[in-house]
Amino acid sequence: MVKIILPTKNEEESLAQTIDEIRSVCTCEIIVVDAHSKDRTVEIAKSKNVAVIYDHGKGKGEALRTAFAYADDDVIFVDPDGTYPIQKMPQFIEALKTHDSIYGEPVEYTKNAMLWQYHVGRRITRLIFYLLYHTSGNNMSGFRALKKSAIKKMALESDGFGIETEIAAKSVRLNLKTKSIPIRYDCRNGASKFRGIKDSLVVLRALFKYRIAPLPASHQ
Repeated sequence: MVKIILPTKNEEESLAQTIDEIRSVCTCEIIVVDAHSKDRTVEIAKSKNVAVIYDHGKGKGEALRTAFAYADDDVIFVDPDGTYPIQKMPQFIEALKTHDSIYGEPVEYTKNAMLWQYHVGRRITRLIFYLLYHTSGNNMSGFRALKKSAIKKMALESDGFGIETEIAAKSVRLNLKTKSIPIRYDCRNGASKFRGIKDSLVVLRALFKYRIAPLPASHQ
């Protein structure tokens, strides 16, 4: 069984559409993990009969780890802000049958979907990832799938925006079977939660940290 996790913080502009799109392509249970939104996000989720749990205010990583523990199953998580193509979700579900870790790899961008600063930043982190881990990969994608067994092996610990980088790094270091799925990256609905230089430094620290940090005890 696969469960869909939607990390939310003030996503009223796109959450209903995201939920409807998911239900149009699969029958998986949907779980919203909410960062105590101040808008109608939770109200919308509940009106759609979606389970809602809450994080502890430490960031996206802590929210996802909370949701992984709650789901206790194979999972797909996706930012519900309109940037990722939900119609690709069946490919992620199918890939989970044969792979441990799957990520969406943007190969096309809608015009003005991303500021040039973010394009530059992503290219830099991709280069650093390649140099450190000796393989290509995407440490920033917010559209991913993980087998339950992979989550347990990773022993994830990131609280903030370093979570995707930790997942990408540990997928390599634990020799997990990984697959990329080509996707289009669209314009976001609402304001970005990424805090510029502050979160960029979080990602950079994670790149180096998980290259040298000891693997979880059972995998050393």
